[in-house]
Amino acid sequence: MSPEKLCPRCQQPMTVDTKTGFWISACGYKVPETLEEAQARMAARAAAKGSPPPVTITFRGALEARTRSIYEGAHAHLWHDRRADAVRDFKRAAELQPEFTDPYLWLAKLSDDETAKRGYLEEVLARDPGHLEALRLLMVIKGELTAEEAERSLQANDARRVEVTEAVKTETESLTCPVCGGDLTVDTVSGRVVCKFCGYLAPVTETRSAGSGGVVGAALLKRRAQPVQWVIGKRLLHCKACGAERTIPATTLSAVCPFCGQQAVIKQDALTTIEKPDLLIPFTLTEDHARAAIAERLRQADQRLAGLFNENRVAQMELQGVFVPYWVFDALVLVSKTRIDHRTPYSREHVRTFQPYENMQFQDGMVGVLTPALRSPKLLATLTDFELSDAVAYDARRLAANPAALYDIPVADASLTARSTITSAIKAQHEDAIRQQDIEIRVYASVIQMTYTLLLAPVWIATLTERDGDVRTALVSGQTGKVALGKATRQT
Repeated sequence: MSPEKLCPRCQQPMTVDTKTGFWISACGYKVPETLEEAQARMAARAAAKGSPPPVTITFRGALEARTRSIYEGAHAHLWHDRRADAVRDFKRAAELQPEFTDPYLWLAKLSDDETAKRGYLEEVLARDPGHLEALRLLMVIKGELTAEEAERSLQANDARRVEVTEAVKTETESLTCPVCGGDLTVDTVSGRVVCKFCGYLAPVTETRSAGSGGVVGAALLKRRAQPVQWVIGKRLLHCKACGAERTIPATTLSAVCPFCGQQAVIKQDALTTIEKPDLLIPFTLTEDHARAAIAERLRQADQRLAGLFNENRVAQMELQGVFVPYWVFDALVLVSKTRIDHRTPYSREHVRTFQPYENMQFQDGMVGVLTPALRSPKLLATLTDFELSDAVAYDARRLAANPAALYDIPVADASLTARSTITSAIKAQHEDAIRQQDIEIRVYASVIQMTYTLLLAPVWIATLTERDGDVRTALVSGQTGKVALGKATRQT
C-alpha cells in the first residue's frame, strides 16, 4: 500500500504510476516520486505481501547448482510481479539442463499462447510421462477436462457414492444379420462372423496392438473430477426386436432376450459409466477340449491324493464359454540399482580403483501385464497367460457365439495391483542371480507412466459337482487350455 500524498491543487489523494515514477492527481497535476517515497512504497508493499513461499521442485533427477539458482531466481521475479524476467530465467534454466521439467511447466503456466502452452506441457511429459500436473493442464487444453473438473481433480477422491436402486437404462446394438435379420454366429474354424441363415460374412476387423486404451494418469484424473461416483446395481435392457424390457446384472455386457432370442450388446448406459473394450481374443478351444483339459487336470497327482481322503470324483460338469474382461497395462519404469562393496581393499592399486558405492539409474519397462477386471471369480488372477498377439480389434458381432462380462473393477483400482506386479518383476529381473560375498545389491523400481487397454479374453467357466455333493469352480483358458481349479465347497 503506497504512502498517502495529497495534491497541492485539489487536495485530493494522489496515486503513483509505477511505470513513470510520477504522483498523479484527479485534476491532472503530477510530480516526480522521490527516492525516499519509492523506498517507503516498496517496503510497505513487501510487508503487505509477506514472505515468498518456498520453491518446490518436482524433478526427480540431480539438479545442478547453477540451474537451481536461476530457477529460484525466476520464482523471485514472479513474486515481485516481474513476469518477463521470470520467463527469461525459466528459459535459461531449461537451456542449462534440458531434462529439468519444472521450467517447462512454469513456462506453460505463464504463456498466453495456447500452442506454446501445449508445446511446453508436451516437453514436460516427454521427459516425465507420469507428471500429473502437466497431464491435467494438457487435458484441459484438449477439452478432455473442463476447468472445473481439473480443479476438482486436485482433491482426493472423496466423491459422493450414490447407490442406484432402479436399473439404469442402456443403449444397445443387436447381433443380427444386416441382410436377412437372422442371428449371427462365429465360425469356429475361420473365426469369421457369419449369418446362420443367409451365409453373410461380416467384414474382417483389423488387428490392434495392446496399450491403445489410454493413460492411467488421465483415467485417474477423470475419475477424481467426477462429482458423483456411481455404484451400479443393475441395468435395464430393452429388446429392439420384441420390445421386452428386463434388468440384468451390472457385470453383463451381452445377453440374449428370453422372449424372442435376439442377442444384444450394451454400448453405453444413461450415466456413461461404461468403457468400451479395445481388444478381443477369439475362442480357439472348443467345449469338448475344455472338458478334456479339466479331466486331465483332475488326473494329476495332487488331485488323486486329495481323492484318497474325500470322494472328490466329478459326477457332473457344466460349462459355459464367456468373454471375460482384463485390464492390460504397459509401463515405463525408472530403475535405481545400487552396488555396495563391503570388502576391504587388498592393495594400493586396488585402493585407487576400489568403488565401495556405485549407483546406476536407467529406464526399463513391461508390456502386456494382465489384471482381472472382475472381482469374481478370484481364480481369474491365476489365468493371465493369454497370448496378446492373437488379439483383434473389439467388434460387438464377435460376441454372437459367446456372451461377455462387463468389468466391475475400475482401471484406476486395477492399476494399483498392476503397479505392484510390475515393480516386483522389474526388481527381481535386475537383482544379480549370483551373489558375491560382502557385496550388497539394492534395486528400487518406480513406475513413471502406465497405459492401459481393456481386453475381452476367452474363458470356459465350469461348475463341477462331486460325488460327495461338494461343488467347485474350474476355469479353462479358451486360447491356451490352461486350467485353474478352485476349492470345493459344501452346498447347504
